Amino acid sequence: MIKLSKVIAPIMVFGMVSSCYADVYQDGKTAYEQKRYFDAVSAYTKSCERGNPKGCLQVASMYENGEGIAQNKYLAASFYTQACRGGESLGCGNMSLMYDTP
Repeated sequence: MIKLSKVIAPIMVFGMVSSCYADVYQDGKTAYEQKRYFDAVSAYTKSCERGNPKGCLQVASMYENGEGIAQNKYLAASFYTQACRGGESLGCGNMSLMYDTP
C-alpha cells in the first residue's frame, strides 16, 4: 500500500512552485498594463529566474523593443533563448528572427 504522504507531498510541492512563479508573472503583467515598466521588467525577470518561460518571453520582448528600459538586443536574445529552452515556441521564433536580422 502506498503511503498517502508519498503521493500528496509531490503534488503539494508542484502546486506551490507553479503558483509561486505564476504570481510573480501576474505581477509583471499587471505592472506592464499599468505602464509601470520598471516593475514589469523586475517581475518578469524574477518569473524567468524561477523557471517560467512566459516571463522570459515578456522580458525579452521589453529588452528587444526598449519598452521602459534601455534597448538591449543581447539581453533580449538571451531571454528569448531561455524562453525557447523552456518550451515557449514564440521565444524560439523571436530568437531566430533576431539572429536573422542585421
